[in-house]
Amino acid sequence: MEGFDTYRILADEIGEEVAQQIFEVFAGHTINFSKKVSLFFRDTEIIERFDKGETYEKLARAYQLSPRHVRNITSRVYRRRTIKRQKELLQICEIFPKTSAMRLLKNTPHKGAYS
Repeated sequence: MEGFDTYRILADEIGEEVAQQIFEVFAGHTINFSKKVSLFFRDTEIIERFDKGETYEKLARAYQLSPRHVRNITSRVYRRRTIKRQKELLQICEIFPKTSAMRLLKNTPHKGAYS
């Protein structure tokens, strides 16, 4: 009856209809959610709040982390964003080989180092 207890808990949390759909798709399988999934959602919330102007200290208190840990999270995410943008710029340069990256940057609407 252990499986039924789990099903009942799930149905109580998310509703009978959704629990039934999950049962139909995953019946007979073991589902394991890695802790990394919850950390991903936590980190996403931290970044959203940081982007809105909340401080490292305030976020650290809210998530029971040290300010240094919050800084590490934001640095890691911003580093990934930068790498993604660099890859996108390189792809553009490959598509338009006669157009240099500097010309692309010069023609962007923002005031940059090349304007």
